[in-house]
Formats: sequence, C-alpha cells, structure tokens
Amino acid sequence: MNVVLETLALIVLFVLRLGIPIAVTILIAWGLRRLDNRWQAEAAAQQSSRAVAAGDVDAVAVTSPLAAQQPCWKLNNCAEAQRGNCPACAALDIPCWMARLRADGKLPARCYGCALFRTRPPLQPASVQA
Repeated sequence: MNVVLETLALIVLFVLRLGIPIAVTILIAWGLRRLDNRWQAEAAAQQSSRAVAAGDVDAVAVTSPLAAQQPCWKLNNCAEAQRGNCPACAALDIPCWMARLRADGKLPARCYGCALFRTRPPLQPASVQA
C-alpha cells in the first residue's frame, strides 16, 4: 500500500514541478500574442490615419472583402437612430472603419477588434507603391 501512495505522490509532485510552470509559460505567451496583435492593429490604424490626413487615398485600402458581403451596421446590429448619425452609413464606397477615421480623425476602440477592420488588406509603405 505504501508503494502505491509513494508512486502517486511522486507523480503529483512531478506534475506540480513541471506542469504548472509550463502552463504559466503558455498563458504568458498567449497573452503576449494578443497584446502584439492589438499593437499591430493600432499601428496600422495610425498609419492609415496619417495617410488619410495627408490625403493619400492610394495608400489606404478602399475595399474590404467582408464589407462587400455584409455592411457594418448589420454586423454590429445598429439601430436605425444610430445609422442616421453614423458616417459609415453615409459613405458606402469605403469601409466603415475608414469612414469613421475620416470623420472623427481616430478610430473607436471597438473598431480594433471588429472583423471588418481585421480583414482589411495590409497597408503598403509609401516608397513601395507605384
């Protein structure tokens, strides 16, 4: 009976010694990856904000494949009253996030996590564009 308890104690201690640090490491890596994705989205928004402010429309993506399939007010379940005041509903030729960026000069925080913003094509540096 003692052999079984000793073996079980060794297994539990082994899991505590190695399993918990590995799990903590995985959680830290997951959190850092989420933070990096957020920072990349913010950097892309700042870059597109600078391009919009400079009037360089070619540097900013003007179409989004997901936006062509479903408008943002359907995706976000906006009410009719909200649609009347929203610049994204007035400018149907550009993605909603770009309309908000042009109208307000910055993106709302909820745009960074939106599927329409994440599916935009990556921005090209000004020196690469033809």
